[in-house]
Amino acid sequence: MHLKARWKAPHFPEPDTADRSIAKDLAQLVGELNLCSCEYKARQYDHEVKGLSAVKPYGGRCRDVAADATVTMIEPLSREGVVLSSAILPHFGDIDTYHMTAATLDLAIRRALAAGGDLSKIAVLDNFCWPDPVQSEKTPDGEYKLAQLVRANQALADYTMAYLCPCISGKDSMKNDSTRGGRKISIPPSLLFSVIAKCPDISHAVTFDVKNPGDFVYILGDTKPELGGSEYFNMLGFTGNSVPEVDASVNLALYKKVEKLVKQDLAASLAAPGPGGLGMALAKGAMGGRLGMKIDIDAIPASGKCGALEKIFSESAGRFLATVAPGKAETFEKALAGSTFAKIGTVTEKQELEFSGAETGVIGVGLDELLRNYKETLDQV
Repeated sequence: MHLKARWKAPHFPEPDTADRSIAKDLAQLVGELNLCSCEYKARQYDHEVKGLSAVKPYGGRCRDVAADATVTMIEPLSREGVVLSSAILPHFGDIDTYHMTAATLDLAIRRALAAGGDLSKIAVLDNFCWPDPVQSEKTPDGEYKLAQLVRANQALADYTMAYLCPCISGKDSMKNDSTRGGRKISIPPSLLFSVIAKCPDISHAVTFDVKNPGDFVYILGDTKPELGGSEYFNMLGFTGNSVPEVDASVNLALYKKVEKLVKQDLAASLAAPGPGGLGMALAKGAMGGRLGMKIDIDAIPASGKCGALEKIFSESAGRFLATVAPGKAETFEKALAGSTFAKIGTVTEKQELEFSGAETGVIGVGLDELLRNYKETLDQV
């Protein structure tokens, strides 16, 4: 087929966030449909074939918070394991499917690395869920939809080569459209990445939940004012425009250091902020460990015009959230020399996420409220 694609970058209105409350908004955000707990449904499926799982789909002290990835032994009593992770960021595609594809791949890889995956032994499955991209009377915007598909495939090539991760399988589901009452409904252009990676030694696998009061909290990587397509903007009823962009060379330099950190057992917990940004990653770590954290918003490294909301809810790529025992902090920091990172807080026994900063003052949200909102969306409370 010889088809014509025509790309024109869209522009969307931006919300007024001047009077928003980080604490109240985070409490609401954890209950959004793309972020809330799916445990009730997930536990109706068999995740324990042969009893080989080392890191399970739901973890934490009460085993009730969704993990970023799972780790499974290759065979009974084996030290070698397989890491499985996935990512999908459909709201990014409303702005630019090139950056959607890049960010989705980056997130799936980060999630695998955070659990203990080997960066040099990683492979990807790409699953396209796409509307009809062929111009016709029924699809008058086909040239634009085809351009979205072309841009997604350009990013797929660019970033799988940059990260040296081959696509070993996948699925292309096109023409996902239907007509109801004379109105055509098209699925948003979406790309799901699943990652499989080798875990050389499952005893070094890491989970997302914070473990010990007194541990230091670190953010690795730079945060940018990239709220376009974010779950936060979606909660407010907006799309925005500043979609996250991926710098593969900067990220890879950090990822190689993270891989070594994991093998040295320097991180008590490790997570890859994605949908919901750093705020969601902090909430999940706290909910999982049933512990609180004190977070200094001003200490979060950021570039561009990043206010407190951007630092907490931006979904910038290339970042990790870690907690580290004080006795290991010096070694941890030396291992990250040359990359962007900062100590931003401490783990506490208090059942609260407490934020402080020049812009916000001291604000907090309790774990009870976070857990209730996280679970009750799908009636799991």
